[in-house]
Formats: sequence, C-alpha cells, structure tokens
Amino acid sequence: MGRFAPRLLAGVLAATTAACAANSGAGASAPPTPVAASPAGPGPVIGAPTATPAASARKAAKAHDYNGDGYADLVIGAPDGTVNGAKGAGHVNVVYGSTTGVTGADRHVIGRGGAAVKGEGFGATLASGDIDGDGYADLVIGAPGKGGRTGSVAIAFGGGRGLTDQTVTPAQPEGTIGFGAALAVGDFDHDGHDDLAVATFDTVWVTSGGKAVREGTATWKTVMGPTARVATLAAGDVDGDGYADLAVVYSEDDPADEGTGVVYRGSRSGLAGRLPGTFPGWGVGDVAIGDLDGDGYGDVVAGNAYADAEDEGGQIYVSRGSAEGLRGTRALWTLTSPGMPRPPADTSGFGGAVAVGDVNGDGYADVAVGASGGAGAAFVLYGGEDGLSTRGAQVFDLRSAGVRGDFLQGFGQEVALADLDGNGGAELIVSTRAEERVTVLSPAGGPERSGAGGVGKPGTQFAPEQQGEGFGRPLN
Repeated sequence: MGRFAPRLLAGVLAATTAACAANSGAGASAPPTPVAASPAGPGPVIGAPTATPAASARKAAKAHDYNGDGYADLVIGAPDGTVNGAKGAGHVNVVYGSTTGVTGADRHVIGRGGAAVKGEGFGATLASGDIDGDGYADLVIGAPGKGGRTGSVAIAFGGGRGLTDQTVTPAQPEGTIGFGAALAVGDFDHDGHDDLAVATFDTVWVTSGGKAVREGTATWKTVMGPTARVATLAAGDVDGDGYADLAVVYSEDDPADEGTGVVYRGSRSGLAGRLPGTFPGWGVGDVAIGDLDGDGYGDVVAGNAYADAEDEGGQIYVSRGSAEGLRGTRALWTLTSPGMPRPPADTSGFGGAVAVGDVNGDGYADVAVGASGGAGAAFVLYGGEDGLSTRGAQVFDLRSAGVRGDFLQGFGQEVALADLDGNGGAELIVSTRAEERVTVLSPAGGPERSGAGGVGKPGTQFAPEQQGEGFGRPLN
C-alpha cells in the first residue's frame, strides 16, 4: 500500500497491559461521541450483519490463503533486504497459518534470486487475492524502486504447496515511473477473478484477472491520472452491489498541501466512474474498507498520522458506505477520543497504519490502528450495530504481555488483521520501526466479551536475518 511522504514507500496476545485495563475501563462502558463530523446527511440503513461470523471469517481468510488449507497466511515485506549481494533488492517472507497459528519454524522467502536488482525495493507494497481464479490466493508484490526507476509488479501464484518461488511479471504500461508504488486487489467486474489495481506515483491503472495473467498478459486501463501524487489504494464493496470498488487517495496539487479521497465504482465492465461523496485525503497515508456496522456496505477508514493544531497525535476518519456512495456523518477518532485506551505518554502518529478484520467473530468488521510515534502502540477498535466504537477498545504497546523485546521506539509502524489459526477471530499483526520485528497477537476483548480484555494466547514474534531490511514494512 502507498504512503504520503515521508511514508510513501515506508508503502490489512497473553494479558492486556495494566495500563490498558486501567485507562480503558471508565470509557468502555458507554459508546463514545466522535470528536468531529462533516456536514450531516442521510445515513445508511442499520441492520444485522449480512453474513454469519463464520462466513465472514472464511471469506476474509480466503483472500490470504495461499495453500488452500483454510487458514489465512502472513506475508512480511523486507524491501530493503540484500539479495545475492544486491543492496535494497528486497524480498518477502511468507509464514503459513495452521490450527495453532503461525510459528517461525518454516519461513518461505520469495525474491528475485539471481535476477535481483539493487535498489528496486521488491516487497515495498503487497496485495493478495485469487487473480487466476483457481481457488488459491495469489500474492502481488510491488517493486517501485527509487530515483526515477520504472518499477514493476510481480505475482507469486498460490497452489496446494503454497506460493510459487518463481514469480510472473505482467507486461506493464510504457513510460511508467514507480510502477507498483501502491496496490489493491478486488473483483471489480464480478467475474470470479480478482483484478489488479496498480499505482505509479501519479497514475492509477487496472487490469482484469484471469488465467492469462499467469502467462504475463495484462491489458492496462487508466483509472486516474496523471495527477500530482497518488498516495494509497484499497478495495472493497462500498455501495453493496456485489462489485468491489476502489478507494484512491490522491492530490491534484502539492501533495504536502492537500489531498482527496474518492471511490471508483465497480461494474460489469470493471471500474466505471466515481461514487458520490469523498473522504479526507490530506495527509492520509493508509486506507482500508470494511463493513463496520453490518449494513451490507463497506465503510472507508482513512488514517492521518500527521500532527496539527487540534489533533497532535494523529487521527482516523470513518466514512460510511451506502447504495448512493459515501453518505451520512463522517466520524473522526483521535488518541483523546472518549473511551480511547491510553498508550505510553510519548505516543503519536495515530492513524499511520490502519487495517480491518473481524477480531471477535461477531460478523462486524473491526479496525486496527498503528501509532508508531515515540514508543508506539497498536489499537483495536470494535465495530457493531452502531458502527465503530471505543467500547471494549484495546491498546497494545511495549508494556503488553506477549510483546517481547527491548524496543527503542516505533511499535505500530504497520498493522494487519488476519485469522491465522482459523478460529473465526483475526489476529493482530504489528511491526516495529526502530528494532525491526513483527509481533502476532490474539486480542481477546471487545464488546461481546465484556471486561475480558487481554490476549487469547502468547504472542509470536519474527525478526529479520539482519536489521535494516525494512522487515515488516509492509504486512499483508
């Protein structure tokens, strides 16, 4: 996924900390009041989840199940890694899920091998889905490089033994720079094959999925651009019509000055025009889509880690989806929102990373938020009939049980949610900036487990072969 500068390419548990329990208790008993809102409009129809928790969990896991065993798998990017002596060539690490989750015993490393190119940043962006329609998830790997490089995208295809070591690099548009700077996968034309959206630094392209992609065939269609800067992409069904839609954060002018978030509508012919409504794009470096209130429409979660006069710790925006596009009241959440559990005192950058998934298995999407400024922290906020809430919210940081290691700073640089053990609840995956490490935690709290808090089992951690690989930047 992409990031605005300075995080453009930097780019989806044992017992809670005493601090988490102490600080979240008072605010967890009542739903919060969002601290800011956009002008009011008709809201979406609220109802019960449109899919059972089990069905929702299976669908989410399938998009990350590369070997077809029913468990989601974890991919850890290391875009600055050295491969065959080529510094910054990059590689990715795949850890397969199982009934006991993930362990460090068997890590599958995918890279260019003898064809590695210095500085190309293989693994700087990641996305997954069933591109060729064979029932196995495939992994899309971006290598946008730096300094005016053309960039490229490679696909490792899934199968009964997991991802292939040999990747396929589809033909790409001519004259691109930074191809692969942002990625998203979704079935935009609802033909049973996931399609691939790819951004350069200033343009968004899409190509249809299908078996031909395995041969390197791709027919690219321009979705947006060229513009000043494309920040990030996300796929999900915002208008509830069964077609995946594409959220794009971009800037028409100086990208440090302003930005806009829009959603392109999926249709029988693929992406076709924008849905009504926008979401905030200024400073937004990460976006995710999930149905937080169970009404059948995907909601857009946009994270802005930057400080400003009102919210010096960062913020996330939640824009509700509907059949007519983005509608209703837009909610803003910060580190000081009512009921938000308190992280270490020097934490900032709330919203630097966001991810959606069903953590407690109730059929509503939940949100993980990274805040990697200072010591850093990762938060889990729970969805429900009334949308996102801090009721039962949790914070995990360097004081948390299950988080091992003497980190200097930057816990929460990246976050992901995936059901790695098939129990119907997503695990929380968190990377750390200063001392590179990836921690897998199992939140056991949330509104449906009143006061339970804590973690379901001890955390699992992964470390790079050597520091400085960009290990955990990104996660998928």
